[in-house]
Amino acid sequence: MPTPFSELSPLPGPPAAVFALLTDPAFLGERAQRSGAVEHEEEVGTEEDGTSVVRSSRTVSTAGLPRVAAGYLGTTAVVEQVERWAPAAADGSRDGTLELTVRGAPVRLEARTQLRPAADGCEHRLTGTLTVQVPLFGGGVEQAALPGLLDLVRSEVQLARERLTAGD
Repeated sequence: MPTPFSELSPLPGPPAAVFALLTDPAFLGERAQRSGAVEHEEEVGTEEDGTSVVRSSRTVSTAGLPRVAAGYLGTTAVVEQVERWAPAAADGSRDGTLELTVRGAPVRLEARTQLRPAADGCEHRLTGTLTVQVPLFGGGVEQAALPGLLDLVRSEVQLARERLTAGD
């Protein structure tokens, strides 16, 4: 059964500046390095309808995962992430989606993303589900993995805050 989550993060910049940062290849590379990736690739593009697409792949250690998950994956795992952002609305806000999978494993995180103007910059909201389709253990792995994934989101938000305030 999918495990739901929601994360709301204030950021010190208007949605346009935050979006520009979140789609900057240099930021994406630093994000991967800070997450402990031993290898990473990033690609940013725009589809014909104006949707911005960010694709990233990170090879990460499984050392911090529950034993059953690490045993299933091995010593490293390839995390693939696709973010799609619709064109900006009149107020600068953006809606998007995020899909995160682990290559060769039945793990899938799906979320809606939003950037909304706020008094002190903008709010970044992530709402979705984590699904691990492993008989008997899937729910337990979801419960064990979700805090780590949310910590990863929080560390990415912290990096964005640092980069946005450094530009002031």
